[in-house]
Amino acid sequence: LTRLAKRITAEDLSQRLDLGLPEDEVGRLARTFNEMIARLDDAFQRQRQFTADASHELRTPLTAIKGQAEVALQREREPEAYRDVLRAINGEVDRMIRLVGSLLTLARADAGQIPLVREPVGLAGVATAAVDHVRPAAEQKGVSVGLGGGPDVPLRADEDLLLQLLLNLLDNAVKYTPTGGNVAVDWSIEGNRVAVRVADTGIGIPPDHLARVFDRFYRVDKARSRSEGGSGLGLSISRWIAEAHGGSINVESEPGKGSTFTVRLPVSA
Repeated sequence: LTRLAKRITAEDLSQRLDLGLPEDEVGRLARTFNEMIARLDDAFQRQRQFTADASHELRTPLTAIKGQAEVALQREREPEAYRDVLRAINGEVDRMIRLVGSLLTLARADAGQIPLVREPVGLAGVATAAVDHVRPAAEQKGVSVGLGGGPDVPLRADEDLLLQLLLNLLDNAVKYTPTGGNVAVDWSIEGNRVAVRVADTGIGIPPDHLARVFDRFYRVDKARSRSEGGSGLGLSISRWIAEAHGGSINVESEPGKGSTFTVRLPVSA
């Protein structure tokens, strides 16, 4: 056991203490050690993937900024041409700011450094505020946003985080719903929980992608998401917020017909 344990390092967590030991104290210790190594291996793999994905996401806008600047510097141009370059660069910087903000949120969440300020919150007020926030952008795109509503359910929640969760879902719904489509928010009581639904008549999600839409940096349509400013982190943050409140989030979708994201949260007594 000692010799095998010494071979296991952070660079190679694939080895296990598979010695065929009987079900005694030493055997149980070896199996417990194997389970711990497996958890560490999974954590290291996710950390490496997260770092690689973050590096790639940051490199894309930086490359665009450098390209725009180099083209502008190649020869003298009209003032309006320089303004166009600065507008393009400003857009890429805005994208980087959103991405870095999302990365910081997830890093702090992983480290348990985001304290939840739980206080009495009325769900109707938070949902109304979220819908009012996205309605101007939706109307500009020609998408209708409706608040179906439900009873004003009392929650003990962090109001800012709960608002962020709904905004993430609504932003996604509007982004992937074509002109003339609809987005609706409603909720209902299910025992001691409330189910909040954000439904759209958008492009939908293929079945083979549904299991991964909450993964960090995962995009169903990578090219389209990047062009629309998405970071692939909004749904991951939404899942963390739901789970931090003792709830859950899931999605049902059909390509060409739309998607429904359902958040279930415990109701305040």
